[in-house]
Amino acid sequence: MLLEGQDIANLNELELSRIRGKRIGFVFQYHNLYPTLTALENVQLPMRIHEFEEEEIWDKSEELLHLVGLSDRSHHYPSQLSGGQSQRVAIARALSTGPALLLADEPTGNLDTEAGKEVLDIFSKLNVQGVTVVMITHDEKIAARANRIMRMSDGKHAA
Repeated sequence: MLLEGQDIANLNELELSRIRGKRIGFVFQYHNLYPTLTALENVQLPMRIHEFEEEEIWDKSEELLHLVGLSDRSHHYPSQLSGGQSQRVAIARALSTGPALLLADEPTGNLDTEAGKEVLDIFSKLNVQGVTVVMITHDEKIAARANRIMRMSDGKHAA
């Protein structure tokens, strides 16, 4: 199995953990933001864990919040954000380490139609910029926006 041309099939657990932490971004249905951290701090956290330089942490986190349209909410806590805003912070956090692959599990499942559209528009822009986005959804309308659709049933590929 290749990720950015690197064979990752035979890596040990530590190496795989580093790959997951830096090269794969995760967006969950229930944002999983830290409630005691601001939007900005939530975005910065993965970069701090992976010991990015302080200047890069600040520059990149501000850039990512701008990308998802939340520059003006950077010092707000998750409880002060709407569901759509929280999901956009989660997307920014998932992108903070510069992943090649973004895995999104029902990222619009708890959002209203407009907030869901905003999230899907962000994914489309990221894909155009070269980020591979793999999204799990039960919603056929959302799946229809994808470049490629794979259907699963009982854990197996379905036609």
